[in-house]
Amino acid sequence: MRATKASVWDLFNGAKQYRVPLFQRPYVWSRQQWEQLWADIQEQYALSGDKERKPAARFLGSIVVVREYEKNLDKYIIIDGQQRITTISIILAVIRAFAREKGLSELYDQITDFLKNAPRSGEGRYVVIPTRVDKNALFHIFDEDYVFDQDSGIVECFDYFWWQLDRFSGMDLATLQQVITEDLCVVYIELEEGENPNQVFEALNYRGVPLEESDLIRNFFFAHLDNQEDADSHYDQFWKPMEERLNNDQALISSFIRHYCMKDGRIIRHGEIFEKIRRRYQQAPADEIRSLLQDISRSSVYYRFILFPEQDEGGNLIRKEIQKSLARIKNIGHSSPAPFLLILLAANDRQTNPDAPLSDEELLEIINCIESYLIRRMVCLRSDSVYEEVFEILCRGAADGNGYLTAEETRSFIASLQSPFDIPDDDEFTDHLRYSDLYREDSDNELAFVILERLEEYFASQPRGADPAASYALFEDESETRMIDHIMPESLSDNWKEHLGSDWQAVHADFLHRLGNLTITQENASIKNADFEVKKAWYALDNLLINANMKNIRFWRRYQIDQRSGVLAAFCVKIWARCEVSDTEEDRPSMTPATCMRQGEIPKIARPSVLTIAGSTCEVRFWYQVLEQTIKVIFEKEPQKLDRIVREYPGYFSDDLSKFKSRVGPYSYKSRFGRYQIRDMCLNILRLVGWNEEVWCLTCE
Repeated sequence: MRATKASVWDLFNGAKQYRVPLFQRPYVWSRQQWEQLWADIQEQYALSGDKERKPAARFLGSIVVVREYEKNLDKYIIIDGQQRITTISIILAVIRAFAREKGLSELYDQITDFLKNAPRSGEGRYVVIPTRVDKNALFHIFDEDYVFDQDSGIVECFDYFWWQLDRFSGMDLATLQQVITEDLCVVYIELEEGENPNQVFEALNYRGVPLEESDLIRNFFFAHLDNQEDADSHYDQFWKPMEERLNNDQALISSFIRHYCMKDGRIIRHGEIFEKIRRRYQQAPADEIRSLLQDISRSSVYYRFILFPEQDEGGNLIRKEIQKSLARIKNIGHSSPAPFLLILLAANDRQTNPDAPLSDEELLEIINCIESYLIRRMVCLRSDSVYEEVFEILCRGAADGNGYLTAEETRSFIASLQSPFDIPDDDEFTDHLRYSDLYREDSDNELAFVILERLEEYFASQPRGADPAASYALFEDESETRMIDHIMPESLSDNWKEHLGSDWQAVHADFLHRLGNLTITQENASIKNADFEVKKAWYALDNLLINANMKNIRFWRRYQIDQRSGVLAAFCVKIWARCEVSDTEEDRPSMTPATCMRQGEIPKIARPSVLTIAGSTCEVRFWYQVLEQTIKVIFEKEPQKLDRIVREYPGYFSDDLSKFKSRVGPYSYKSRFGRYQIRDMCLNILRLVGWNEEVWCLTCE
């Protein structure tokens, strides 16, 4: 390759054409890059006023091209630098437009010669040929008709620099054009004959320059087709529709291709996709690449449905339930099931295959099982690091079988998972729902919102009485927006403190974020901290069944919150069933408490009796005493490590000794949880301070 210093004048002067190849991404520069470039131009323009000393040229970066030989026209394929060269051509077009308004015909003609090759016709007359998605916009700018049929980065760039020249109307346009064409320079690299432009593209971008893997993958695939005509045809038919389905978001497209490649049961990490594809298809024939592009395009339809199920129109009641379940999985932030879901949706696609083996009913059953698995684990604070491995096994099972798994097979697999992959049982799920904080101040609380919305949907689906209560339209001609509301508010008024009674501080600290104290209602910021009577009046009007019984409640205290937590938890257990398969009495787990209780099921009948920790033994009668004694022993033996525990559970500890009932050192802390939470916290605290769990043993009666 030959590398030389070149000015913008050198790039644009003469009969030339720069074409952006199919494999490159579209125009992606935005305001950040435009502002930096404009600042450089302004600074260079200011220096040009010094007649005694010519300012040094300003370096813009590199332009890498490969030459295509054509009579009377120097044609180049841009391998690197398309963003720079496209932006410069747009700035010159803006200067030309202002020159025309001011009657500067010589400057106008000179810039026109930079942008268009006369007297050629068709695409041959344009100096810069961008990617397909940007062609129309840039050609309208070059042709000066400024009629744009869609928004694009090209149009935004044109508008930005038009605005800048309009702001600085006192700039001398001829001087500005001279600064841009003569004082701005690049390192111009032209590849020699025989050098592979695709390898250069990969070397420049894959090894350091931030560019999405989807760009590299696109380059790789289309470079393996027979000719440019074949590449254009398959790009228009398969790749471009796929990109449009995924909103032309290259990061999203990279994730899709990663999940697509994981369908055969192999985990691929972010950043490894391109290398995996390159190794797998390096020697693949063009026919295999064509078939692959077709399958990728078809799978992108399924991926869009996974990501944006709410945008899918039509369908029967079962399809609508599938949409809702996928929407909940999406809203709680989990993409790990995507490879397995791609397999299921392909096996259910009757538009492509009328004999698709997976029915809508089975598909819904499988997706509901996946939803239950994820929801139960999230509520019980289980690690999400295991999900890719779980769905990898499911994908592998589908690949080894008929190309998909049945509802029975999927349910059986999830039910058989052992720790740390297992799905929490009903007792543990109920325990966390009833006694843990579902609402967390350090999160966006999508999980809490999904649970409350699903409860409302469940109540609305049940048979109603013959005379349903009258409904009220709070917002006419407006879509209903809902919010999570704390019935006992986060900020207590004097009225609320009196309402809660003498132990209002303890009730507020322990019960504020529990399921029973949470509801959803139509958005109204003014009721967030309102008195209970005001809240009840609002709930009576919002038409939500989750709030239907609130009007009959006189007090909202410890007992009522705990009771509502238990009732809602029971409905959650029914909604998110455990995916169990039928079993015999012999198969069911023993109800006998395990020795030391460090793992396994904790039966409801189990009552703590003796706790041994680091050689200290004490009697305990209640579950909160197990946590208190664990923290007490750690503080006595290694008081300096207490701050580690406080940092791990910031919402549960306070330096206000009156906030919680339990105390250790300078802190009060929250200790009233369910049996599973108590055990999990104790063992986690031991690991946190560097103790082995074997030093902790709890005996139950």
